[in-house]
Amino acid sequence: MSARMETEPVSWEQTETRDHELTQRTLSGIEVERFEAEKVAAPSPEAERRASRREERAALEAQEWDKRIDRREQMRMEIKRGKELLEQVQTELATLRSRLEEWPGYETVCGKNPLSEYMQTIAAKERIEQYLPVWLKRREEELHSLSREIERGAC
Repeated sequence: MSARMETEPVSWEQTETRDHELTQRTLSGIEVERFEAEKVAAPSPEAERRASRREERAALEAQEWDKRIDRREQMRMEIKRGKELLEQVQTELATLRSRLEEWPGYETVCGKNPLSEYMQTIAAKERIEQYLPVWLKRREEELHSLSREIERGAC
């Protein structure tokens, strides 16, 4: 079996001219579409400034949010530490008061009267014991207020 095909002779100049015309038409169509898309997509300078301001505001709000959350965590740690210190002071006071009852034995063994030192230490610890609960209450109220503020902002 044999296949045979007939073709007409074509000059290269005609082919190149036709290809050039097609390429120019396609490119210009693509360029027009791209230009129109950029024209629609490109915001005006005023719109860009507004968008920039919105982004700055959002960034500042995020920073403020982070600061509030960090502050809340810091306050929680301070309150925890305050409670630990109050417990420690109360334990030390109990120990000092029991030693205060045994001062004559200390004086006999060590040759020194510990009353003034014990009394000064007890007085200082009692003042701390009185101060810390008030301080803790203030901190807890501040923490509660801050937590409510954060919760309102999250909604």
